[in-house]
Amino acid sequence: MRKKLLVLGLIVAFVFSMTACGGGGEEESAKKDLTIIDSEWYGLDTYQLDSTAGGQGLNSTGLFQWDAEKGDVVDNVCTNWQVSEDGKTATFDVPEGMKYSTGEQVEPEDVIASLEHGLEVSPYSDGYSNIESMEYEGRTVTLHLSEFRSDMLYYLCAGFAIVIDKDELDKMSNEELMWGCHPYGMYALAEDGYVSGSEVNLVRNDGFKCENPLVENKGAGKFETVKVRFNVEDFTQTEDLKAGNVDMLMSLSSDQYLELQNDESVTLADTTYPNITYFEMNTDSEVFSDINVRKALALAIDRDGMAEVVDGLIGPAYSMIYDTVQNFSQEAKDYFEKNLANDPEKAKQLLEEAGWKEGKDGIREKDGKKLEFTWYAWTDSTTIPEAMAEQLKQVGFKMNIEAIDWNYVYENISADKYDAGIEWLSWAEPMLVLNACYYDKNAPGNTKEYKKMVEKAAHEADGEARTKMVGDIQMHLFENVNMIPMYAELSFTAMNKDLKGFKVLADGSAPLNDLAY
Repeated sequence: MRKKLLVLGLIVAFVFSMTACGGGGEEESAKKDLTIIDSEWYGLDTYQLDSTAGGQGLNSTGLFQWDAEKGDVVDNVCTNWQVSEDGKTATFDVPEGMKYSTGEQVEPEDVIASLEHGLEVSPYSDGYSNIESMEYEGRTVTLHLSEFRSDMLYYLCAGFAIVIDKDELDKMSNEELMWGCHPYGMYALAEDGYVSGSEVNLVRNDGFKCENPLVENKGAGKFETVKVRFNVEDFTQTEDLKAGNVDMLMSLSSDQYLELQNDESVTLADTTYPNITYFEMNTDSEVFSDINVRKALALAIDRDGMAEVVDGLIGPAYSMIYDTVQNFSQEAKDYFEKNLANDPEKAKQLLEEAGWKEGKDGIREKDGKKLEFTWYAWTDSTTIPEAMAEQLKQVGFKMNIEAIDWNYVYENISADKYDAGIEWLSWAEPMLVLNACYYDKNAPGNTKEYKKMVEKAAHEADGEARTKMVGDIQMHLFENVNMIPMYAELSFTAMNKDLKGFKVLADGSAPLNDLAY
């Protein structure tokens, strides 16, 4: 049911790398080595990458940590994040005593040089291009900003903003940095530890420490070595996990999930990266020009029922900004769930009031025409559309399914040649989702007012105020009821049941530093 859809540039898979930071270190794991199966690693300099594998947080640690429960930045490698009232100056500290695997101490100049490197080479440099200049005094770094932008916080908390020694950045070419640098992290690449296309072997960095308040272990990792295997076929992955040859599978296919969910030797954890699948209706179409018809469709969808037909591989969604996205608004979700979801009887009532009467075959009719439309669905995901068609039939809709390649879905919606279509976005920061969610350029809510609301929220430095704005923007989206959040595709990590310390945070990210047997 996975679509190979790249939106907002490219979808990243660094759920785990966002929180990697070590700790304690006094008690080692009873088992000295850890073996995981991951997606492929393409380099250690994550600034140059457009996606990272889940386990790369073992090797490189983000500058800060996003605390989804507080909706704000907290300490990690760097500490004491502060933003001025005008949003144009940010300061933070680089604590003493943090050492790379080379034995060199992490210095403020390394952080500045690393961000400068990112501005030059990163495909995501736009996310913090508002940094005009940087300087440090003592252990305090100051960022001078052209303007405050909320997406900057996302990148500074993610696995794409790490620390590399300035000496290495000055001496190595970008090509040499890919596998030759020593990012600050719990583990470092072992000598001759990279086997192209096959595995990465890591050794513990005993000089590691951080200040992440969301983890217990703030020092070196609990394992002496870590072997990361990739490009392993699914059958071999699951058999090796069950046999104890592998400690963790970072990401499961749907078939693997179904095979392992009842295995007593295995623990499964929901590590879903924020995403939203939604339903957009063309308000210019004959059927959906009436807002009460659109409301009726929204009310008729049974998300729990859809989850059942795919064995729990999706989670119901009641807001465009999903529950694990930064600045998630509970108020917006509650409003949609209460007023625009899970009420087929109200859906029938609205259709009656709109003049759509039940026909002999159960499909409603008005002025000699049936309540019928075509939904563009993805060719590799028809189970849910079929279940949804049956749900809508119960209130009087006839939904025809036309399964086409995902890019043609978006092309037709953008060209306004559609009745309704399925869409998908995946990102952990709300502004990119809100800026990208209107594929229908003629949609009634796709206005200059809407774009100004998003822009204003993106420049709001206060986290609580920004969360309220994100909620208000979604309420604006809901006014026209042409965009219906449906579900999030879930992803899971599997591990040996005796492996402890795997903690999934409120935003779906999972630190690996507490892992131990």
